[in-house]
Amino acid sequence: MKKKGFTLVEVMVSLVILALLAAGLFSVFVSARYMVVRSKRRLGAMEVARAEIEKNRQHIRADRWDNASYPLFPADGTWRACASTTYPGYTVDCRVVQGPAVDSYRTVTVRVRWSDPSI
Repeated sequence: MKKKGFTLVEVMVSLVILALLAAGLFSVFVSARYMVVRSKRRLGAMEVARAEIEKNRQHIRADRWDNASYPLFPADGTWRACASTTYPGYTVDCRVVQGPAVDSYRTVTVRVRWSDPSI
């Protein structure tokens, strides 16, 4: 009497192969989810930086840097908290560096920091 079917060893080997494939696919999905979350945070940081630059555009484009009426950004190159609005999850700092001459260009830098959430 010859029965057709799979032996226990064949079933176990196929289950091990399926488990390895499933583990590989799972790690790909977890990595993809992390990259999406990270990309969203980076896009949010760019929007925060753009908003801060737009709020301060009138002072950035001024012919003279008026430290008396706008003391938040002295043109000495030190980092200062510049966010007039709170952005949950983001820390915003600004820095102004004066050019070589008194009336020359200024470099304004906005730095946005955040901590990546754990998945």
